[in-house]
Amino acid sequence: MTMRRVGLLLACAVMATAGCSTIMNARTAQDAVSAKGAGASVAAEKVDFRGRGLEWLVGFAMTNRPSVASARLEVEGARLALKSIAADAPLVSVAPWNALTLSASGGHSEASGGTSLRDHKFSTSGGASGALSLDVLVWDFGRYDARAKAQAERVVAAEIALLQEGYQVFEEVSNSYFSFLEKTSLLEVAITNLAQYAAHLHQAERRFDAGEANRLDVLKARLDLANARQATVAASNLVATSGAALMNALGVDASRGTCEEAFGDVRLPMGEVARAFEHTSYDVDEVFGFARTNAPSVQASRARLRAASHDVDFAVADLMPELSASASLSWTDPLWYWKWGVSAAQSLFQGFRRTTAVDRAVVAMRQAEAAVDEAEQDLSASLETAVAVRDNSIQALASALASVRSAKENLDTAQEQLTIGSVSRIELSDAIASYSSSLGDSITAFYAGQRAEAALFALVGRFPVYSEATVRGGGDED
Repeated sequence: MTMRRVGLLLACAVMATAGCSTIMNARTAQDAVSAKGAGASVAAEKVDFRGRGLEWLVGFAMTNRPSVASARLEVEGARLALKSIAADAPLVSVAPWNALTLSASGGHSEASGGTSLRDHKFSTSGGASGALSLDVLVWDFGRYDARAKAQAERVVAAEIALLQEGYQVFEEVSNSYFSFLEKTSLLEVAITNLAQYAAHLHQAERRFDAGEANRLDVLKARLDLANARQATVAASNLVATSGAALMNALGVDASRGTCEEAFGDVRLPMGEVARAFEHTSYDVDEVFGFARTNAPSVQASRARLRAASHDVDFAVADLMPELSASASLSWTDPLWYWKWGVSAAQSLFQGFRRTTAVDRAVVAMRQAEAAVDEAEQDLSASLETAVAVRDNSIQALASALASVRSAKENLDTAQEQLTIGSVSRIELSDAIASYSSSLGDSITAFYAGQRAEAALFALVGRFPVYSEATVRGGGDED
């Protein structure tokens, strides 16, 4: 009687403590998301990005973007799936300890006695019972190995997808950052342009009052000033929209601050730009061979192809039988008995379900193979585009800087000549427009090159090499 009670207590203790930590972790996770699921407002801490460079901003986005967190959870889920598959390992495998399935059962039953209604007793009698059973999967003819290898490749694919998401976040933050700086610099050009047109309207009005200019010159100066105001408003709107895009790329919503609040005044002096990457010079032929083995998009496609190949192995192995063994120990007060056995199971006919599964696995593998080819072609096209944009931006920047110098010289000359009346108001207006246009072209060309450099890092799969500095004229020291 004492041994029986001890056994029952031990069984109850095992059942009560099994999975306690897992359940506690699950409940904690549920509690953590309950407020968000209910839509409850949570106090958000304001962000401050003043003085921060691109490298720091990318690091911030990596820890704040929901897409990165989701990709990390995909990796965790793939690893747990691999762990779950390991529970099905046979005895003849690298994880033989998982081949054992041990279960215990216990109970107590009572029944009333009597062979007829007349002598039936309303009192009951009975006793406790228990059983311990052990099932062992001896050999599954390669099913586990194939499933485990396929899932291991899916874990690799998930890890590479996380890396790819990191590169995508890097590129999105870089593009948004450079666009924001570009629009901010273009706003400075528009404000300077507005100031020049305002000054020349004042000068035209003074000359008209002195009888040195006609009314048409004043009207033209007013029209130029009105157009400059419109251009300034448009440039200001572009700064606001690009700032919102930057905050979104960083993973920051409006509750944590606007771009203006977070970055403060980021305006650079006229003619200066913010560089984050040095110019590269390699061409597509030099880098494609490296990129096709290193780019995350191609690596993930190859991992999925290997997983599909292992799925074919599983489908073929599933045509084979399974060999298992079992043993059990049962007790019904006051008797003990045990039994054991070995069994093999083979499906003879299931309507060609398993043979069709092999054919489907082969088709899926060929689809994965085509996906690898498609990923390589997309990589090649993207590399060609990024290299072309980079090279064009370098040429466009050189041309724009030459135009800036010429336009500045032309504007200075026109302003000097206007004081002596040897240049028309139209010529001066054109000089101002040419100078502001060439300044805008140089800024746009420079930041287009920086965006292309960021795209190349992401496409090739190289860790970004930062070289952050403020340079004049896109690196032109003249």
